[in-house]
Amino acid sequence: MKKHWNDLVISAAPFIEFLERDRYFDSAYFGDRSGKLIIEDASLAFNYASDESFDNFDGWETVTDSDAVFPDSFEWSSWVSHNLRKNNYFSFESKDFCNADGKWAQGGVCLLRELMSRDIKIILNCYSNDFFPNIWRDILNVYLNNGFPCGWDGRYPDGKLVVFSNNPID
Repeated sequence: MKKHWNDLVISAAPFIEFLERDRYFDSAYFGDRSGKLIIEDASLAFNYASDESFDNFDGWETVTDSDAVFPDSFEWSSWVSHNLRKNNYFSFESKDFCNADGKWAQGGVCLLRELMSRDIKIILNCYSNDFFPNIWRDILNVYLNNGFPCGWDGRYPDGKLVVFSNNPID
């Protein structure tokens, strides 16, 4: 496990470069489409991210945060959280989301920003542990390819990762 912020910043450079961009979701998702359900409809994507009924698919936070995802040896580092707060989460809240956040806002709350904040902390903890569960490696790659990972279509591990693309895919 990495014990110092500077070591983490070096190993997580591709993700931190993504976070330091001025704009997020400014083009269509351009990553690998296999094993993914790409959605351009924000309301449908929001439903995948927020529906915890388990009627048609597993709840998103259940898929990403269940006990089976992270081994017992995985260490959740308080210093990662501390340094994220100290660095204001790389100022991601002040970035231009190219109206993706506006499409996800309901009742004054933006679920996209809330989930992204959670994902930043988990991804950096994965870097800190030098361990990425498969689902989190996929989530990281979706972000790096301009998509927003927001749900699971089906019953995990069967099914597909749901990716919101803020712009139409050609």
